[in-house]
Order: sequence, then structure tokens, then C-alpha cells
Amino acid sequence: MKCFLVVPAWLPEDIFSAKTAGSQINYWQPLGLLYIAASVKQAGYEVRFLNGAFMRNAEIMKEIEKERPDIVGLYSTTFGWKKAKEAARAIKEIDKNIFVCVGGPYPIAMQEKCLEDCDWLDAVVTGEGEYTLVEMMERLSEGKGMDGVLGVVYREGGEVRKNPLRPLIEDLDSLPFPARDLLGEGAIKYVPPPATYKRKPVAVMITSRGCNRKCLFCFQIDKTRKSGVRYRSVENVMEEIELCLKQGYREIKFIDDTLAANYDRAMQIAKEIK
Repeated sequence: MKCFLVVPAWLPEDIFSAKTAGSQINYWQPLGLLYIAASVKQAGYEVRFLNGAFMRNAEIMKEIEKERPDIVGLYSTTFGWKKAKEAARAIKEIDKNIFVCVGGPYPIAMQEKCLEDCDWLDAVVTGEGEYTLVEMMERLSEGKGMDGVLGVVYREGGEVRKNPLRPLIEDLDSLPFPARDLLGEGAIKYVPPPATYKRKPVAVMITSRGCNRKCLFCFQIDKTRKSGVRYRSVENVMEEIELCLKQGYREIKFIDDTLAANYDRAMQIAKEIK
């Protein structure tokens, strides 16, 4: 069972004006997809990551046509939704039997509407995708459907069906570290915004997930979820930092939603780094 995780190809001009596109763009490591990739690998499945920020759409489709993965997971923001739809269509034209799903901020917010808007999608992954995608692959390997897989909205018999949400992952230490090895030599291409780093390559990292607020504009629109911040242990964070150093990274950029929500813990991490 083989999985491709794909950021559809796009250009700065797709988002920014032609005058400012060149100065606006920067490339973050796709941490969410790398976490999912690590879980897929841990489950014993083959996984590849293709980033359209550095590849043309034709190159991505050539790889898909050559390797014929069983499932392709697309990533989409609001700005990237059009490109995700185009990618889904191109994949189905290569092989209609490839299972195509999508996740990311836009699908999390829109859910069923994504399937209604794109006939070439088989499913939408809502919320945290590590356990969800692994379970989806288990179902596909057994020739079963998506009925009952928590956190999945899917198409069946021409109808869109929605499963209940998957509970948030409480024990973050249980997750494998992001599969940065899938970036290969391309890791050097991922550069945060100017003036936010000193040395390349830069690894991005999160030490926690969640937020203790319920802002109406947040794409995590289901306000019935348990609120609050879920923390990784300081020991687990330091272990990942050590791994990043061994992999050749020279700088760490923390991108937690609320890194300083627990000031004492944040200072403890800083102290351990020193």
C-alpha cells in the first residue's frame, strides 16, 4: 500500500499581485504533512511527499503516473483550493482507481462542500490526520469503505456522508517525529520569512497543539471541541531538537499557535536549549 502526500503546484502570482509576488513568498516546512507521513511510515506503509512549491504540476503527475500510489492526500488552503481541484482531476484522469482525499485549513472549514464542489475527490480529512489517514489506508488495503472512520467526510454511492469527528490527540509524545527525511536535499529550500532566521537549513517545530480561545474567524470552526492547549513533554521536545541537529539543521523555528501560553514551560524549553 503506497501513499503520496502532495502540495499541489502553485506560483506566487496565484496568491499575490504580480508586483509583490517575488518579495512575498517564503517556504515553510510542511509540518502537518510530515507528521502524517511519519505515522504512515510507522504503520508500515510506503509514503512519498511531493511539494508543488518546487515542482511543476506536470512533474508531480508524472511521478504519480509512474508509481501509481493507492492513495493521494492533497493539502489545501483557501487560496490553494482551485489548484487542489485541478490536481484531483488530473490524478483521476491518470487512474480513476487512485483514492484521492484532501486535508488542510480549507477542507477542515468547508468539509462536505469540498466534495460537492469537486467530483474527483473521494474524501475529506477533517482535524488532525495522523491516525485518520493510517486507518483509511488500513480500510483500503482490506477492500473496505470509509464508513465509521472518524474524522472523514466521504463519497459513497453518489452521496456525501459525514462521519463523527475524531477526538483530538491528547498524548502528543506518542506521535513519531515529523518525517523530515522525506525532504532530502531539498530541506535547504525551506526558508522562513526574511529577518526571522540567521542560519540555514531551518527546521520548524511545534511543542504544543491547540489554543485556549474560540475565535469566530478560526478555521477550526467546530466550537464544540474541547478547548485548551495540549503540550508535548520538554524531554520529547529536546529529543526532537537533538534529532534535527543530527540531520544537519542549524536553527529551530517554533511555530506553536500559543507557545507562551505556559510561560514557565516555554522558559524551561529555552533553558534546556541553552
